[in-house]
Amino acid sequence: MTQLQKAAVFLLMIGLDKCRKILNLMDSDEIKTISAEFAKLTELSPHIQERVRYDFVQLGYEPEMGPAETLYVLRQLFNGSKIRKVI
Repeated sequence: MTQLQKAAVFLLMIGLDKCRKILNLMDSDEIKTISAEFAKLTELSPHIQERVRYDFVQLGYEPEMGPAETLYVLRQLFNGSKIRKVI
């Protein structure tokens, strides 16, 4: 699973309200990139969700974090930079 796929799965897992707040903090290129990945997702099996949840906890994510803190953790998948397609 790529970093971008993990980011998309994670955003879907945390719920619409929190996801929307995080998207509001992203620039337009990040939003386009992650939105394109949302469209490609076909299945969020419990196994995939657990794997992604584990990865984000390892990066420091805690459910009580606010949108800005969550975006910071999310960007750790991309070495602390903006969300982008990694080739």
